[in-house]
Amino acid sequence: MPPLPSRTSPPPARPRPEPESARLRFGRRLRHWRETRGLSQAELGRLLGYHNSLISRVENARRWPPPGLPARADELLLAGGELAHLWQTVRQERERLGELAVATRPALTTDTTPPDAATIEVLAHLLADYRAAAGRIGGEELAAVLEHHARTLAGWQHTASRDTLAAVRSLAAQYAELAGWAHFEGDRRARALSWYATGLEWARATDDRATATTLLARQSALHWWRGDPAAALALAEAARTTAPPQPGLQAWAAVARAHAHALAGEAPQVRRTLADARRLTDTARRIGEPTPWTARAELVLAVAHGTCQRDLALRTGRTTHARTATARLESALRLLDPAAHPRDHALVTARLAGAQVLAGRPDAATALLARLPPHTAGRIARERRRAEEWLHG
Repeated sequence: MPPLPSRTSPPPARPRPEPESARLRFGRRLRHWRETRGLSQAELGRLLGYHNSLISRVENARRWPPPGLPARADELLLAGGELAHLWQTVRQERERLGELAVATRPALTTDTTPPDAATIEVLAHLLADYRAAAGRIGGEELAAVLEHHARTLAGWQHTASRDTLAAVRSLAAQYAELAGWAHFEGDRRARALSWYATGLEWARATDDRATATTLLARQSALHWWRGDPAAALALAEAARTTAPPQPGLQAWAAVARAHAHALAGEAPQVRRTLADARRLTDTARRIGEPTPWTARAELVLAVAHGTCQRDLALRTGRTTHARTATARLESALRLLDPAAHPRDHALVTARLAGAQVLAGRPDAATALLARLPPHTAGRIARERRRAEEWLHG
């Protein structure tokens, strides 16, 4: 039996509770305000332009809140400025922990070297080359190298000078966008969405509205592909409100809205938003806006018109939509050189086959499917399977 303590002995000291971290407090209050407003994590994520998994991780303090989230969540949830105020302490805590990590990290020979302007310029030129290559061969083969460059640029954000930090973050966001698209082409939707969300965080951190608009439109397209019109429309609207005064980017956001409306079966809204996209595209051309959109606008608009009409046909059962879809997609095929852009040609061919089935032309659909390469993968394979299911269903 252990000896009894002396009556004069002081009571054992109670362990002092650890102070609540700023990140934990922010997550707890975000959950409070979300639940107060009766929103699910998925609903809040759609309204803010983030995936529900990110909202969950922020609420549970498993990741830092993206810089653009607190103020927008504060305004949306009517939190009276509390979340925006808490963000200041979260940011200070993150900076303090980041400084500690740098001080205790083993010396590295390459990652800690601050990037100079020449290196950033080289990576920017490489990105342009990767985009051109992706347009010819698709993005799947490039996914690994794009991810590598995006992670390298992400690491440089901790060592870049004030003069280069904005350029590093913006370029990292652009690499993340292309990496996400590469995974989207491969029908790896979870990885695509992860890169889109990460890139959006970087773009917003440096107020790069052009890249943020592109990433929101990409996210909208991914949710359209998943068959979620509400999420697709929310993200397309976020792209519209984020877009800088560049008609080409605004046209891209309009196309994203059209796809979401078509998925919901809303034909009048589809007509209106596609008309907006055409008007904005004409404006971009007239002023000579130097964006990738203007170079491929006719093809993108033709594919968008055809795809929206196909989705309307699928939703409403009206063959008039399907016949319009076939005409538009046939015009898109005429704009595509199969030798220069084999993947785009195959994707539109598979989509056209599905539209022919919905238009009541099974023989035309069968002939188109026979023209596809015998071994397809990613989005092309999924479009092919859908057309075959409609044909034999």
